[in-house]
Amino acid sequence: MTPVALPVIGTPRTIVGGRSAHDGYQRGWGLMHAGVADLVARHPLYQAGLEASGGWSVMVESKRMNLFLILTSFFAGLDGQDVIEFGSYRGGNALFMARVLWDVAPGAKVYACDTYEGMPATDAGRDLHGAGDFGDSSCEALVQRRDALGLTNLVVVKGLFQDTFPAIARERPCFGLAHIDCDIYSAVKYTQAEVWPLMSRGGYVVYDDADTPSCLGATEAVEELVMQRKLHSEQVWPHWVFRAGL
Repeated sequence: MTPVALPVIGTPRTIVGGRSAHDGYQRGWGLMHAGVADLVARHPLYQAGLEASGGWSVMVESKRMNLFLILTSFFAGLDGQDVIEFGSYRGGNALFMARVLWDVAPGAKVYACDTYEGMPATDAGRDLHGAGDFGDSSCEALVQRRDALGLTNLVVVKGLFQDTFPAIARERPCFGLAHIDCDIYSAVKYTQAEVWPLMSRGGYVVYDDADTPSCLGATEAVEELVMQRKLHSEQVWPHWVFRAGL
């Protein structure tokens, strides 16, 4: 697979404050201003991932492109390349990532974690979303599509994160990417704390919705992570992106 040609950035390729500003600029600035979005849109593997997703993903296009860039241009040097998604809804983005990872990191897994029955109880003081939101999904339909596509690297995990993640953790995976897309304070708070010790050194913790107007609870959880770990973000657009262990 030929990766997307990324723009030349004058910032040194060094790790400072737990992030590579160079890499963040290549993806974020490249997508917004340097024509990288057009290159991604035309890339055969991106198109294959879109086809696999079956139109089930509701993700903003720039964010899907950013995940594609991380997987295809920044993943090779990581010592662990499994992917976990907390909050998969209908599973379209998990299918997309599994199809891309199939070419990029054969043998790595994508864990798609969700209740597949809508949100659990939420915190009315923090969260706009309520119990049952995003309930129009189907674990069975996702499994059927996965099997029809032959994506044996996609592991569909049904249930509350606190009930299902401990079993995943006991397998001692090493995640290169954690995509946290669960919208509410309690879920983001739990997942970011539990997944951090299982991240590859330099692995990517990426938030879909912490910058979304309807998800201030998710924003609050990420703010607490930043304060506790004294992190600097590698990107703030189109995602908040942090690096683990740097």
